[in-house]
Amino acid sequence: MHHFTTSIAAVMLLCATPSMAQVDMNAVLQQHAGIRMEPDKDPFVPNAFIGSFTMDMRFFENGKESTDGPATSTIHSSADKFAFDTQVPQMKERVRTIIDQKEKWQYLLMDDGSGNRMAMKTRKMKVIREEEGNGNAADVQVTDETKMIDGHKCRKMIAKSEDGTWTGWMAQDIEIPFNSFMRGMQQQGGRMHNEALEGIHGFPLEYEWVSSDGKERMTCVIRDLVQGTVDEKAFSLEGYEVMEMPAMPGMER
Repeated sequence: MHHFTTSIAAVMLLCATPSMAQVDMNAVLQQHAGIRMEPDKDPFVPNAFIGSFTMDMRFFENGKESTDGPATSTIHSSADKFAFDTQVPQMKERVRTIIDQKEKWQYLLMDDGSGNRMAMKTRKMKVIREEEGNGNAADVQVTDETKMIDGHKCRKMIAKSEDGTWTGWMAQDIEIPFNSFMRGMQQQGGRMHNEALEGIHGFPLEYEWVSSDGKERMTCVIRDLVQGTVDEKAFSLEGYEVMEMPAMPGMER
C-alpha cells in the first residue's frame, strides 16, 4: 500500500540472512511488489538539495487511519549522500538507511536501543517499477491559489493520473527540483509524476495523495526545513559493526 517504504524494504531484503541464498529476490519482489532491482551503474550526479527536513505522514484506508502510521521520516542530504531515519509507532528499534550516491554503496543501520548496533553494507541498487512507462502522463495544473506555510508563500498544484490525484502546496522561494529529489527517495506521488513535474517550480511543504478509487489516502507535512547545510554525523558509521553482504541471487543482473 505505502510506497514510501519501498527503498527501505528493498534494502532489508538485500540484507537477508545467508539461509536465503537460493531465493531469487528479484522474482519475489516482482511477484509481490511489482518492482525489480538492479545494480546502480548510472553516472554520479550530485544531489540538488543540501540540507535536511522532517516529514510527518499519515495513511488512510476506506476513510480510517491505518495502524501503520503516523510515520515520521527525517531526511538528510549532502552532495553525494542521503540518510533516512523513519519512526513508526510499532518499532522500538532505530533504523537508518544511508545511500552513498557516488561510491554506489547503501547501508542499513540498526540500533536496538540496548547498545547493540549493526550496519549491513550492500552495493547500491536501483528500484525499478515494472509499470513505469506504461501509464499515461499526469495532467498537471498549477493554480492561482496560495497560502503561507511556515513563512513560505506556497502555490497549490494538482497532478492527476490513472493512479490517483496528488495535491501539493509548493513553496515558491525554495529552489529544489521536486521531481528529481522525490525520484531519489522513491516516494508515493513523486514516483507517479516525475515527468509531469519536470518544469514545476518550488518544493511542497504539504501534500496529499488519493488513489483513483478513493480508498487510499496519504497526507504529508514537511517541517524543520534546513537549507544549505547538513549535519555530517547523519552519515556516520561510528559505533556500528559493519558487515558487507553479498548480492542475493537475481540481483547481479
